[in-house]
Amino acid sequence: MDNADLKADMRSQVLDRRSMLRDDARELANRQVFERAHKLDVFQLASCVHIYRSVRDEVDTWPFFEYAWGIGKRVYVPVSTPTGLQHTHVTRDTQWQVGAFGIPEPRHAPQAQTPSQSAPFADVLPADLTLVIVPLVAFDKACNRVGYGKGFYDRFLATAKVMTMGLAFECQKVDVVPTEQHDVALSCVATDQRWYIP
Repeated sequence: MDNADLKADMRSQVLDRRSMLRDDARELANRQVFERAHKLDVFQLASCVHIYRSVRDEVDTWPFFEYAWGIGKRVYVPVSTPTGLQHTHVTRDTQWQVGAFGIPEPRHAPQAQTPSQSAPFADVLPADLTLVIVPLVAFDKACNRVGYGKGFYDRFLATAKVMTMGLAFECQKVDVVPTEQHDVALSCVATDQRWYIP
């Protein structure tokens, strides 16, 4: 079985585990992840943060939006386009719609703009003051991640010079993630139980 097949099998198993969390356990775990992750120095010091909108059984990211806006940070979200991830600024007043893969995205998303108007992420955020919160399905103690298999973040992170943080429930941890040449490990992962830092 090659690495792609191993990842696909791992993805399926971990998604099943994550989906079986009881509602009360998930609610508590969401609070614990937020309490741990938002206190990270790089989050506190960043003037700009990139946060994905959580869906289905993912760790709830909405508290991170509310907190970041509340302390005056600029917040960006990713939008999937045919050419890869585009990134757009959002505020409390942003209106949302269901976009690709069932993920909420702003109505002014880049695919509705011309290429010259939808600047790449690195062009609109200062790299040394930015934290990117990255979605994941599974991770290991070295902060290697298994995503959803589309490759959007792998391509983006290969060129981004930013700190990256994964958010996960402890049940998403695996022994070893099979890595490939294009994979990029995260700077850290916060779970409901602890920090993981390579």
